[in-house]
Amino acid sequence: MNNTMLTILSLLPILSLLLCLIVLKLSVAKAGAISLALALVIALFAFGMNALGLSVAVGKALSVALFVSLIVWGALLLYHLVSDFKAIDVITKNITIFVEDKFVAFVLLAWLFTGLLQGMAGFGVPAVIVAPILIALGFNPVKSLAAALLGHSWAVTFGSMGAAFFVISNITGNPPEALGIPMWIFNTIAHVGTGFGVCWLYDGFKGVKKGLAYILPVSIIMAVVQYFTIFFGLYALGTINPALAGLATMFILYKLRARAETKPRLYAGDLTLVQALLPYATILAVSILFSFLPADLRNNIAVSFRFPETITALGYSVPAETNYMAIRLFGHPSVILILASVVAILIYKRAKVWDSGVFRGAVKKTVKKGIPATIALLFLGSMSLIMKDSGMTHHLAYQVADVTGRFYPLSAPFLGVLASFLTGNNTNSNVLFGYFQHTIAGRLDVSSAVMSAVQSISGAVGVSIGPTLVLMGATATKLTGQESQIIKKLIGIVLLIALVMGIANFILLNVMHYGA
Repeated sequence: MNNTMLTILSLLPILSLLLCLIVLKLSVAKAGAISLALALVIALFAFGMNALGLSVAVGKALSVALFVSLIVWGALLLYHLVSDFKAIDVITKNITIFVEDKFVAFVLLAWLFTGLLQGMAGFGVPAVIVAPILIALGFNPVKSLAAALLGHSWAVTFGSMGAAFFVISNITGNPPEALGIPMWIFNTIAHVGTGFGVCWLYDGFKGVKKGLAYILPVSIIMAVVQYFTIFFGLYALGTINPALAGLATMFILYKLRARAETKPRLYAGDLTLVQALLPYATILAVSILFSFLPADLRNNIAVSFRFPETITALGYSVPAETNYMAIRLFGHPSVILILASVVAILIYKRAKVWDSGVFRGAVKKTVKKGIPATIALLFLGSMSLIMKDSGMTHHLAYQVADVTGRFYPLSAPFLGVLASFLTGNNTNSNVLFGYFQHTIAGRLDVSSAVMSAVQSISGAVGVSIGPTLVLMGATATKLTGQESQIIKKLIGIVLLIALVMGIANFILLNVMHYGA
């Protein structure tokens, strides 16, 4: 079979995913299942994948799904606990009490508070929670949802306790320490871009002009905090720490400019602000504690998976894996999230607000949201890893690299945006196209870590226009039927941010030769 036919066949699973999601409007899980079946047939009959190779690829997909699902389920449980027991209400009401300026409240909630929520849970939670708050404060509903969608996207890669970050590290084989600085560079672009994007949504050029006094200084502080968080290896806190720093910085800047003489009083419902914040403080404290444990203790108490070497009939070989997707007791984010959930339960019992019915409801919501996310991840992961281990991704990446040459880095972020648009979240985006970007980097002889970083961060920003997330937000804000209007407000901003990332990517790889 000639190269042209192999290239066309390699494209078919991706084109199938596009058709199912955009034209047929199927769910991510259904689209993933159909595209997986197509990838399976092509891998077996065109690329010569055997039964061993197929079972190994599916086994790897199961490992990825388990690793990420533990984080997702833990994050969802914690979120629903703090939401259903009204801890989130206490936090948001205190924010609105202390920030009277409408513009500052809009930006703080849509850009920074969403980022903090994304750090804890993600998967649509920030938009679903913050957009209704903005609407309740009197802001335009469409602008509110668009701002919450865009504003949280800077936090997505390191959000959900680093789920997407750890996935692309494992998929591409780049260790976290190699990805850290490139991720930080592109994430800084995302900080600034989404911040000014939220200002634009608030009031066009007037909003951007007003935002200059806040976005730039806040972004600098966030970038510094994120740099040191990454430097010390606290990847699971890569969103939480800068979000907290950003919230504090913006509040201080606001207070320095505010003229109010009166001192507002803290709001307390059945829970005090301290009680509402303690589960989140637990995440911070336990993450730091784990980072100081001896390396042997952190690395050796773990569950991991072994897979043998495989080779296709066309001669494409995949090396053996001896420590694939290791789940470490003193390092996996799900452990930290479970401990935070236990602390939350103890606090609610001590505060006498505990209700077993509310707890059961939180568990049911976690299961209801967690199962579709896990199924979608399993189908997309199986499709991606079958394409990877059969040689399809490798072949397709080489063809693209040969056609575009050294100019490919300019377009790499747009592929990240497309992947998130198709799959609905950054984790799935990284599973789908992470290895593709890694392979192109190898073909072009440039840094895989940089190419993987731009894939993930651009994909994070692309999440804001994902139809699934937009629909979820529209449902929560009673804007069903206005999804296209919301996407139109966002798509120009997202593509502009992707363009800036593409230029930065080109400079890093072709001018500075970063990582060469």
